[in-house]
Amino acid sequence: SRAGWPMGASVLADAERGFLAELDRRQVRFLVVGMSAALLQGARGATEDIDLWFERLDDERIAEAARAVGGFYISGTFGMRPPGLGGAGLDDRFDVVTHLDGMDAFDVEWKRGLETTLDDVPVRLLPLARILASKRAAGRPKDLAQIPALEEAITVASTAEAPDAPRGG
Repeated sequence: SRAGWPMGASVLADAERGFLAELDRRQVRFLVVGMSAALLQGARGATEDIDLWFERLDDERIAEAARAVGGFYISGTFGMRPPGLGGAGLDDRFDVVTHLDGMDAFDVEWKRGLETTLDDVPVRLLPLARILASKRAAGRPKDLAQIPALEEAITVASTAEAPDAPRGG
């Protein structure tokens, strides 16, 4: 199972890894957001989807990257349909996010993003504190249910980064 995404384990199918690598090669700016980004930062929980927030939904390089691995991308910018990403090997694993509640403009959030790798592919993650802010702003029951896990992950991360307290003796 990919839920929980243990460190060191491969979490992507070949086409999924290839798609992210093609996005990187084409210098398409995107952030991994939502619980998928939170899990990659050590939060406890589960998700099956990898949520991607693109700088521009109509960027033709996204479709090029999808086609390079046998998939497709439809920007959804013409009409009422949401963006579509799928096809051979991509299935429906990636969700294209069109709006994040409580977030600043993409450029601002991009600068806050954390660089990491996912299956040896460079990606940028929305930081835990920003994911928490988005979940709170959305206010949907499924988002609110994830808040304790996000708060715990933030506490653990801040404790790990804090220098040791002086010891009496």
